[in-house]
Amino acid sequence: MMSKLQSSANQVTVRKNSGADIGTRTRLNLIEGLNTTLMIADDPADNEVDITITSAGGGGGADWLNQFFPPVDTNAYKGTYATVQMLDAMTTDVWQTFMIPSDVVTITSASILVIPNGTGDIYWECSTNAGKVCSSEDYQTHTDSIAANTDAVTQNEIECINILAALTNSLGGDLVGLKFTRLGAHASDTIGGTVHYLGVLIEGTT
Repeated sequence: MMSKLQSSANQVTVRKNSGADIGTRTRLNLIEGLNTTLMIADDPADNEVDITITSAGGGGGADWLNQFFPPVDTNAYKGTYATVQMLDAMTTDVWQTFMIPSDVVTITSASILVIPNGTGDIYWECSTNAGKVCSSEDYQTHTDSIAANTDAVTQNEIECINILAALTNSLGGDLVGLKFTRLGAHASDTIGGTVHYLGVLIEGTT
């Protein structure tokens, strides 16, 4: 409870988080910050002012997205996982289309999930187009790619292949078209067996 009297004896000293004193005044000025709403009501009966602080989510980057996009046209299985098989000694393309949720502010992680039938290096490349839907934006407003390179993988493990560099310009609300290629006939691909493609895992802040 606090009374507003112009007397030094009734002034209130305000400090932040038990730290240094901010000031000593007869009045406090409460300011609504981002995603915050204040409801302030005088309560004469109890000789007090009631303050209700309501916080709305979003904008602070504290919430995390973890979204998995499986391929549509699966043609094989690994255990009980539906997969697209990427055969050894062949070039195999997998195409996917998926939407980045509109509340995503920053994409922090993007991975292709695979289960290899052998241990070795997978030789792969990736390219994307992205654009907002229903907003007069071109389907390839954003175009990114990752040149052919290798990742070491282990037999029967669910491996994550980092493709974040292929989504650097994509934003929340974008429709993404993705092409992932295993260059299995190349000498740099040393797995010696099928690689099972599971899908795309996207993480980010909202």
